[in-house]
Amino acid sequence: MARIDDYKASRALAAAELTRRNPKRVASLARGHYFYEDGKEGLVVPYFGQPRRVVWPEVTVAAVEGTGELPLTEQILILHYLQNTSGEKPEGEAVDFKQVPQGSFYWSAFISRAIRPLVQTFGQDLDLYLKVAQAMGGVILDLGDASAQFQAFPLVPVTHVLWAGDEEFEPNASILFDSTISGHLPTEDIAALAGASVYRLMAAARQIKGK
Repeated sequence: MARIDDYKASRALAAAELTRRNPKRVASLARGHYFYEDGKEGLVVPYFGQPRRVVWPEVTVAAVEGTGELPLTEQILILHYLQNTSGEKPEGEAVDFKQVPQGSFYWSAFISRAIRPLVQTFGQDLDLYLKVAQAMGGVILDLGDASAQFQAFPLVPVTHVLWAGDEEFEPNASILFDSTISGHLPTEDIAALAGASVYRLMAAARQIKGK
């Protein structure tokens, strides 16, 4: 229960800070689409390719399509991206999590949230990974034994790289970011975003296996 309360508090803090921002300026920095309708301002920003609508002055976050409430963790990531992004474009230089500020401090959380689930789900079936990655909007790359890049936010690519195991080594994986990532999200959110990039693939894999 305390965990849910923490999420609600985090979301409320981010929303309160963003109420003081100009939505048009936020949309410009985040590479979102600004709108003004029915007397309210807001923006639409894609989250892993899915459009999300943020409306001022309440700073509510909702899916453009559908009526269900978005998970608190997703709302927080979206708000923190809008709150923190510098507007800097990706440089095309990949870094791993330990290379972001305080990455070593959050390393164990990063492994448990993202790397371990990725390996446990797809390490023994890279063909399934590639199938799911493509179905979920990933761009297949030529890295490791299987890899794909996902556009988490307009300025934030996330790249998965997987290696198949053999008699000597267990399957392994890495999750890479552009070197500009710290200009868009705090380190704890980078770990959470990495996990989110994996969980959505895990859900899709369960659906494929269930068919």
